[in-house]
Amino acid sequence: MRDEHADGGISTVLTERTEILERLDELLVQSARGRGAIAVISGSTAMGKTTMLDAVADMATSAGSTVLSVVSAPHERGLPFAALAQLFHALDARVPGTGVPDIGVPEGARLIGPSGMVGGPPHSAAHDDLVAVARQTHRVVAELAAERPLLITVDDVQHTDAATLFCLRYLAQRLTQLSVTLVLSRGAAVGEQPPRILYDLLYQTSVRRFHLGPLSRAGIRELAASRLPFVPAEELVTEIHTLSVGNPLLVQALIEELRLRAEPDVFAGHFPWASDGSPVKQDPEAELPTGHVFQQVVLACLHRLGPRAVRIAQCIALLDKAATPLLLSRLSGIDAEMIRRYLWLLTGVGVLDGARFRHPGIQQAVLREMPADETTDLRHRAASLLHDNGAPPQAIAVHLLNAGPLCEEWVVPVLQRAARHALAEAEVLEAIRYLELARECCSEEQDRLSVTAHYAYAQWQLRPADSAQHFLTLKGPVIGGRLPAEDSARLAEGMLFHLNLDDGLEVIDQLNDGDGDGEAEADEHMATALHGTRLLMAAEFPGLLDRPRRPLPTTAVSATSTSELRARHALARTLERGADEYAVALAEQVLQGSQSPAPWRLQGLQAALLALCYADELDTARRWYEILVADSRRYDVPVWQGLLETAGALISLRRGQLAEAARQAEIAYSRLSGSRWNISGTFALAILIEARTSMGDHKAAAKHLAPEPPPALFHTRAGLHYLYARGRHHLATGNTYMALSDFLECGTLMHRWNVDTPALVPWRLGAAEAWLRLGDRERAARLVEKQVAMPDTGLTRSRGMALHGLALVQPTAKQPPVLLDAFRQLEISGAWYEAAAVLVELSRAYQQLGEKARARQTARRAWRLAKSCGAESMCQALLPTTMPKSTETKESAAPSVGDRSDQGGFGGLSESERRVAILAAQGYANREIADRLFITVSTVEQHLTRVYRKMGIRNREQLLVGAHAVSYETV
Repeated sequence: MRDEHADGGISTVLTERTEILERLDELLVQSARGRGAIAVISGSTAMGKTTMLDAVADMATSAGSTVLSVVSAPHERGLPFAALAQLFHALDARVPGTGVPDIGVPEGARLIGPSGMVGGPPHSAAHDDLVAVARQTHRVVAELAAERPLLITVDDVQHTDAATLFCLRYLAQRLTQLSVTLVLSRGAAVGEQPPRILYDLLYQTSVRRFHLGPLSRAGIRELAASRLPFVPAEELVTEIHTLSVGNPLLVQALIEELRLRAEPDVFAGHFPWASDGSPVKQDPEAELPTGHVFQQVVLACLHRLGPRAVRIAQCIALLDKAATPLLLSRLSGIDAEMIRRYLWLLTGVGVLDGARFRHPGIQQAVLREMPADETTDLRHRAASLLHDNGAPPQAIAVHLLNAGPLCEEWVVPVLQRAARHALAEAEVLEAIRYLELARECCSEEQDRLSVTAHYAYAQWQLRPADSAQHFLTLKGPVIGGRLPAEDSARLAEGMLFHLNLDDGLEVIDQLNDGDGDGEAEADEHMATALHGTRLLMAAEFPGLLDRPRRPLPTTAVSATSTSELRARHALARTLERGADEYAVALAEQVLQGSQSPAPWRLQGLQAALLALCYADELDTARRWYEILVADSRRYDVPVWQGLLETAGALISLRRGQLAEAARQAEIAYSRLSGSRWNISGTFALAILIEARTSMGDHKAAAKHLAPEPPPALFHTRAGLHYLYARGRHHLATGNTYMALSDFLECGTLMHRWNVDTPALVPWRLGAAEAWLRLGDRERAARLVEKQVAMPDTGLTRSRGMALHGLALVQPTAKQPPVLLDAFRQLEISGAWYEAAAVLVELSRAYQQLGEKARARQTARRAWRLAKSCGAESMCQALLPTTMPKSTETKESAAPSVGDRSDQGGFGGLSESERRVAILAAQGYANREIADRLFITVSTVEQHLTRVYRKMGIRNREQLLVGAHAVSYETV
């Protein structure tokens, strides 16, 4: 039984199509008066031709006419008189017992009465016999029309067999004296060659022609309004029109999807309506649903257009963005001109937009319907065609990945290039899948080793802590010289990362022992790779620089060098020379080119950030870190996120943001650490320990220090950080001798490695503090004085810390000016934790000198600054100085400032002025206040001027005296 809506049928003809229906009604009236007529309704697939025929039939039936309907099908095109049999079968159904008498059709071309069975091919009937059948058909129709008007409809006449077409043409030429209306619908027939007689029938001068095109927006609005439980918004109508191109069948499918989903309990918030049933405004961001109903209707459209249309759609679904008429022709085996015709047809019915599917859901539906074996074959052929056509490797690799191994010579290099591209886009899992497939496709051992090397590096990016074995597995092939220089150097660096130092050095020695008699280009690549390894060792493994059997080669680092090479050079130079202007400029140059950082540059970007941090360029480092963090949200590469968070944690630690530093370090440690130690995980751990110690959370710090570190760690820069952090913990918990041992060991290693810069770890100041606690001021003084006497390399934070240490070894009377100078240096560099520590010592110095008021003011300022840093132990140490014990309560969030008569000193200020005054009273510099309140420094200065005037004071010191107690959390 035929689907009544099989051709995009609409239960009621839309208003915009009533004009055609009215003109067809006029033909029925004309025919009823004895002036027969013929009409042809044309249109592409699913444009509503069947619906129009049904509407005409309904009108004719209502007017008392007899209606005979024929539906032609492609598979019956070769059966003679198949459609004519339907006609007489319909006649017998209308007038039972009528039958069709034997009209003398020759053997093999016989029309058998009411059953409608026809036998014999068309060419077996001679022309005279066809004429005889046509005359008999005309006679039967004329007799029936004499009783009452007759309507004959033929749907999809392009599929009608030639014998029936002959009879229809014979009838059409003789309609003028009959009360007969012949209405034919004709659809697209791309790729088919209809019999010539069809054109003789369709292009008679008496034929009335009507064309059905896509629905307009008005038609879509009318149809949607009749079927949806809400009034469709204009945006929704436009979206339906855009997606369906007005194809009635697709329009109905989309409307049905909306109707099914527009239920309050199923589709809440998408197309809601009020409790009284009245529609409310739809969400303009809501996506038009294109689910199962829509996809099945699209597939139905494709299958109705024939197997060629289905095949072309499958090829487009496979080729995706690479689809072109030429490639589609080669993949499908269909002529290129025929491809273009089908593309035009499928675009017209809303399935395609050129050589692309109009909606991704359609593509997925086509792919899901394809048989598995057929899909595999097509994908392999698609991959070969794309490769021959010079397509990007990632476009080819997608087909290989979905089809399975293909052992052809070009496959492995393509998969490797696709993997590198995937890594560049931070699609690590996809890269690993490409490399795993490449290993299955390898037929040569050399290719397998190269793929495995890339696989190890990809696994390092995905699971850095668990990638050690991937590198070690390739040690033998590297020693045997079976891998290229760049891959071998990367594998050696992977071994060093996991602290497999002997293995890594053995590989490096093997690479460095070459006699240089190879090709010049290969030798140059080897020298560049080894120089990069040398710079890595200088920046990360300074204890290994003298270990290779031969000195590693050096090459010039210039603007044309890779970003990773330049970043390593900047970091190594900073560790050796301090705040070197060239190193700082080089680090910023690398970061300026990192707006879309590729994962293979991860270590380079971290090295550039660390170079700025070790140069005490904390504000600059923080700014670049925030830029990289914002950009990294599009990446899902654990090692990248871990390395970036480690650098951010060090920046936060040195800026005095202890809680933030601990949070970042914990994130980094969780992503970088595992069952075995590695340099990046240890670096994050060291920062975490130092941050927890400064916060006063000694229990957490001790927990992180419990595992025994491997000896190999103390050949690395991360090992220096670990030693220093452990020393700070020992010092804070009273293990002074152990702290002194760690600090002195730092000094021994840094001196030996020629990286004795306080910006790395200020070991002299730590050792001096330990000696002071042990009562040996003389040794402490020697260490501090040596630190102060070192050349000024622009390290403002380090200079401030050295001045702090210098003040501690001097008599109390000489301490305040030195401490004030130290505070200014630390304030400039943004090192707020160290600045708070200076204020603590300054308060104590004032106290011992008898300047009680200044001591209290400075202590309050130190408390607020320490509180803002999260240094709870420092805050607790200050409480006896800032508040009488009798007034301390559990609820006290901050020490009181000034007498009660002074409270409310901020009462006459505006809200903006009060915020600025609070921050100024807490010790923030104007620039810091501007950053926190998102205003300019000039605005801060203007606010402070008004604050001083209203409060009757002249400077910040008086502001502290006149301020009432306001805790840090108030801001």
